Amino acid sequence: MRRRRLSYDERAYIDVVPLVDTLLAVFLFLAIIAFQSPITFLAVKLPFAKEGEKISLEVFRVQVMKDGRYQVGGKDVSLEEIESLIQEKKPKTLVIEADEDTPHKFVVALMDMGKRNEVENVLIGVRTRR
Repeated sequence: MRRRRLSYDERAYIDVVPLVDTLLAVFLFLAIIAFQSPITFLAVKLPFAKEGEKISLEVFRVQVMKDGRYQVGGKDVSLEEIESLIQEKKPKTLVIEADEDTPHKFVVALMDMGKRNEVENVLIGVRTRR
């Protein structure tokens, strides 16, 4: 029995238009979600430590960049502004997340300021090797 050849009009084909439409909708959704995210990523490279623990407390976090700039919540602030924020919020714990290349004097200035304002715990943020 002989099979008849299909003409060009009768051949099966894959329509890619619905696939492209679906992918466009997914990319738009992901782009909207990515820009609505409240997570702020900073360019602080924390030093490694052999021992470290994860804590979940209400803390006041200050990031110290390697050039000595201070950031709170992703915004550049001065040491005086940090002090007024601490006096206003009165946190029990201050977490200092300093870049591993930050000069020591910037971290010590934050620690002294925390002690002056009666912060109970001053912690240094580190990352652990996995």
